[in-house]
Amino acid sequence: MTYQLYSQQNKNALNFVEKQPCVIALKNSELPNEYKREVGKFIERNVLPDCGRVPPNCLKAHMIRLAKIFRFRKKDIDYVKNLFRGSIGYDGYYLDRGRLKRVNFF
Repeated sequence: MTYQLYSQQNKNALNFVEKQPCVIALKNSELPNEYKREVGKFIERNVLPDCGRVPPNCLKAHMIRLAKIFRFRKKDIDYVKNLFRGSIGYDGYYLDRGRLKRVNFF
């Protein structure tokens, strides 16, 4: 997985986030590379500056949203749901770039 690095602070945060279990699970998965690149963009723009981590529940909610956009089969969406521990968003919502998004199970 590759990320664009804009600053030293961003680089340090991304080095830390690479050690998160949810990011490791994504990196080691057999999901399509194009999908992983899109998820990587989400991770890059949503690293929390105070702790250098990406919220796993937001990550999972966004991954499921992307899986539906990529037209994954149900068994593949179930695979994404079980890829790492965590809930799907928070009470029906998740954050992306500081914007509140509703978790849609369309």
